[in-house]
Amino acid sequence: MNLQQAGRVVQGVLEERLRAGSDLSWAEFELLWRLQLADGHPMRMNEIAEQLLGSPSGTTRIVDRLEAERLISRETPKDNRRVVQVKLTERGRTRLAAADRAFKEALAGAFSAHLSETDVLTLRRLMRKLLVGNAAWADERCEPGLRS
Repeated sequence: MNLQQAGRVVQGVLEERLRAGSDLSWAEFELLWRLQLADGHPMRMNEIAEQLLGSPSGTTRIVDRLEAERLISRETPKDNRRVVQVKLTERGRTRLAAADRAFKEALAGAFSAHLSETDVLTLRRLMRKLLVGNAAWADERCEPGLRS
């Protein structure tokens, strides 16, 4: 119960600060952040849904909102019309930079301020253990910044 409550409280703080600092939801921020990590390479819609742990329809709604704000662009390759690819725009990069500052400030206040570096490392190890144990660990989703 405490794990779920702590997750909700921290998530709520992050969501509130993201909205105030960038007018993005957590899911919108994460999608933009993952596109930025893709380093200019478009991501397929199914990849995005897998990384966000979301449904295809929910992911489509998020993409629709971000595309309407011109934060991302959607394209269909000529060689495979069944695939939809998504890319971060310059406007999206600018919004993400503002959101990233709000996110880091909120994370520092709601999370890091209450845990030592050793606590954080232990927590990461335990969260990985839970994800692996439940067959839910995926490097590209769980450690996207550490891929080579």
